[in-house]
Amino acid sequence: MQDFLKEVIKEAGYIAKGYYHEGVEKSFKSGPTDIVTVADLAVSDFIVDKIKHAYPDHGVISEEVEEELNPSAEYTWVIDPIDGTHNFSNHISEWCVMIGLMKNRKPYLGAIYDAMNDELFFAEVGKGAFLNDKPIKVSDCDDIKAFTLVFQAGAIRAGSPYSSTQENYTRYLNFYKNLMGDDGHWVGSTGSRLTMCRVACGRLDAMIVNAGVFHDNLPGYVICTEAGAVFTNSKGLPWQYDEMDLLVANPKLHQKLLELF
Repeated sequence: MQDFLKEVIKEAGYIAKGYYHEGVEKSFKSGPTDIVTVADLAVSDFIVDKIKHAYPDHGVISEEVEEELNPSAEYTWVIDPIDGTHNFSNHISEWCVMIGLMKNRKPYLGAIYDAMNDELFFAEVGKGAFLNDKPIKVSDCDDIKAFTLVFQAGAIRAGSPYSSTQENYTRYLNFYKNLMGDDGHWVGSTGSRLTMCRVACGRLDAMIVNAGVFHDNLPGYVICTEAGAVFTNSKGLPWQYDEMDLLVANPKLHQKLLELF
């Protein structure tokens, strides 16, 4: 399954990249920030068809498929065909293809493919994390004034699957206030989970976001934890599948960041 996953996600990335260069129109699902394009649907169909052919008894969860396939299966594939659709549809190259695999409803494999840079991030539970087959690990930065991060406070939007709770939104605003202090901090934001990969390989030190749903997070969870990251919610509790509240950081920074909430 490992080789199958690597092959399929790269093929899916090439398909998506073709649409990206051609340009696509976007439409909206639950609201103006919940975007879908013909590319999302085509890539989802391609991946799901490949899985059905190779592993007909497996389950499938895709962002672009309404109902879970084979929900009682031992193995379940979790697909975000194009993560960062807003960027993709506006010709911003910050997007990726994401596929995770659960075994008995627990994380097992994770793959994220950055087709624009031909970078494949891959991990298997207990086997480490890799970028283009080379081992990766998180940074060792422990300086609360010098670390690099991506931060998203989220938004409260009625009817949106990406809506934050009021409690979490308030907590994130408090974190931001404490992080900024009297002298500020360099903070970036991005519309894709490539951020997780950059934490995993040490390009960034932390990702603190109050956004995203299950298919956005499962592949990155496997990659980040196998690279040595601590992956929790903003209260320091282990990440749960239904949570969008995430604090992902190297072990030297994680506790220091929790103290800012």
